Amino acid sequence: MEKLPRRQDEFPGGLFMELLPHDFKLLGSRFGATCRALPLVMAVMLSAWHGLVLADHGFPRLMGSNIGEKHYDDPIYQMQLARMDIVILGFYRGWGHSQSQQPIRDVVRTLKRVNPNLLVAQYTILNEANDDSQNSAENDKQSKLRNEGWWLRRGDGRRVQWTNQYQAWDINITEWTKPDSSGQRYPEWLAQRDYHVFFEPVPEFDIWYFDNVMAHQRIALADWRRDGKDEAGDSPEIQKAFRRGQAAHWKKAHELAPKALLMGNADNDLSLPEYKGKLQAVFLEGLMGKSWSLYANGGWGRMMDLYHKVFDNLLSPRIVGFNVAGRPSDYRFLRFALASCLMNNGYFSYTDETRGYSTVPWFDEYEVKLGKPLDPPQTKPWRDGIYRRRFENGLVLVNLGFQPGSIDVEPGYTHFRGKQAPQVNNGLPAKSILLGPGDGVLLVKVRSLEAINR
Repeated sequence: MEKLPRRQDEFPGGLFMELLPHDFKLLGSRFGATCRALPLVMAVMLSAWHGLVLADHGFPRLMGSNIGEKHYDDPIYQMQLARMDIVILGFYRGWGHSQSQQPIRDVVRTLKRVNPNLLVAQYTILNEANDDSQNSAENDKQSKLRNEGWWLRRGDGRRVQWTNQYQAWDINITEWTKPDSSGQRYPEWLAQRDYHVFFEPVPEFDIWYFDNVMAHQRIALADWRRDGKDEAGDSPEIQKAFRRGQAAHWKKAHELAPKALLMGNADNDLSLPEYKGKLQAVFLEGLMGKSWSLYANGGWGRMMDLYHKVFDNLLSPRIVGFNVAGRPSDYRFLRFALASCLMNNGYFSYTDETRGYSTVPWFDEYEVKLGKPLDPPQTKPWRDGIYRRRFENGLVLVNLGFQPGSIDVEPGYTHFRGKQAPQVNNGLPAKSILLGPGDGVLLVKVRSLEAINR
């Protein structure tokens, strides 16, 4: 990604009050022609936010998962985040209390002044919590879990961990726990806590993001019923109780913040009874690029089957994030993953494998304005293992097979001209294309080329 210029006096108060022509070009390339003129850009950036706007985000649709480094008050990072259609942020209780930081609400408002169509999500997690006494952001959770006896334990009293990677311990979210004095168990109590910490003071949050929406909890043995006896975690009854705890959490969240869309980071298609029709959005993390990715362990077909099916189990507007991880310079992988995502109506999310959820990788393909799809989601190959989907302003091809495929493209399409992979995105007419296995390509209609390269 091209480096943005930065001067401390360009962004007083975190607002983009003075931008260089180069900055307007970057913004305009994503937000359209209205952002190419200075007066109109300033009008957009200084306009008031009027509540949730589910804009008709053009294709490709883009989602950023940015819950890693918390430098959300960095004006350059804010500009990069605002180029997305949806961003997932990971503020914590107490963020922004120092004099050098903007408060959380100011950051969210700033992002939306730059891009009024941006949807902003706030990260939360139900099934585990940090128990570090030095972590002041979490000490209210720790105190409540300890006082109410809601930590998940073995029959001998030891606490349990699914993973120690984040120094977190698992919580008993089932109805077998004892309610507190107000009649709440942890799923309801946490929803109320997170509402008061994030969503009540920042009504501009559009999406409430729930991590670890798993079909099956991962603890092998625990005393779920609190009777001193361990039970196998893969018991159907235990699994159902785990999912009921998740659903109870979402129900309370919806009662508290009825205008927020509910998004789960899911490892399943949400077709289970406790999950089906309960969320409006889903994030499919690491579909490609990780050792544990569904693509690596189940193949392209199983990955795409999950991707297609999950739409049917969501409430409107059915937002699906298609997340992959890779090197920012791996343009072939980017094309393959993005073209796969474009076989349905999801939001593409590319994570830099070396930086995690802390940057906003940017690719030439993101600048292509495909418009609306002319074809429905594609679940069968067009020919010889090649999938194709047509859009108002272009055409997307993806080769999932193990052999290169030669495709004769109908007249009127051309490659767009890009800098990152000029051997593919060379601006030349697309007549016959040799598409390698595990590769994809975005083509544009000739009449659209001038607008795209502008």
